[in-house]
Amino acid sequence: MEAFQFKGEILRSRSNLYILTDIPRILGLDYLAISRLAFEWAESYDKKDWNRLHNILAPNIAVDYSMMGYQCFPHMKSEEFISMMSSPDLLGDPLIHTQHLLGGTGYERVSETEIVAVHQIRAAHQRYANLDLTSVAHRGHGHGIVKHWYKKIDGYWKLAGVRPEMYWTEHDFDKIFPRLSAAK
Repeated sequence: MEAFQFKGEILRSRSNLYILTDIPRILGLDYLAISRLAFEWAESYDKKDWNRLHNILAPNIAVDYSMMGYQCFPHMKSEEFISMMSSPDLLGDPLIHTQHLLGGTGYERVSETEIVAVHQIRAAHQRYANLDLTSVAHRGHGHGIVKHWYKKIDGYWKLAGVRPEMYWTEHDFDKIFPRLSAAK
């Protein structure tokens, strides 16, 4: 097996797939559970399925949506988070449709019961002109990362924190959430 140095870490090749040998491993079932939580988070936003979101959340979560003008909440009750996200100011607006696509992910196992993940994200947004959804008023897409904190509670992984970071936007992102834009 071929090996070489990469920024101080030894990489080994197996059929041209390079594996970092000295990073903490996330075991298969934990990886699958965390990946599923990330998918459920994105789908719950896009489908406006607040029960689905509730099912994946820890009782208290760290919430930092400061990029959208909200303050950072280190210990927000999950019900308060759902109320915030489902409000007409954000994703609860029936004229707003989204798709949150997650790309590559970096993981860090903090402990046996804590994992931090940084997901690449492209969040497509459309604001429709009316409730029949026949005419798009504005498009606005965000590109960046979303940091998730996961905690194992009573044997199950739960989403325990979320902090998006926008690198850049396309189109009229500032017109997607007009109530937030007006408050600034």
